[in-house]
Amino acid sequence: LVFFGLSNQLVVSFKEENTVAFKHLFLKGYSGTDEDDYSCSIYTQQDAYDSIFYVINQYRNLKNISLGTLGYEREESGLKICKQQYKRGTMLPSNDSLNIDVSTET
Repeated sequence: LVFFGLSNQLVVSFKEENTVAFKHLFLKGYSGTDEDDYSCSIYTQQDAYDSIFYVINQYRNLKNISLGTLGYEREESGLKICKQQYKRGTMLPSNDSLNIDVSTET
């Protein structure tokens, strides 16, 4: 039982330490001091785009910036982003009603 507990603790520590490392690597502006994980908030569309491009750039540069064995196996394999959204949508702020064309585009 003691060996199982020690082994389990090593797995938990590994996961937590890697999670913190990935947050520092991929979350733009992550300070690591906010214990409730809300230190990286996105408020505008531009903030969202900046955060996405930051992740992409960090991923592409991963072999050069990481201390450990983080990276990807082949140069041609990389990060793929797939976005699916409604073709058109409008919101009337006066009554918070939505008018959405349910056709989607990818």
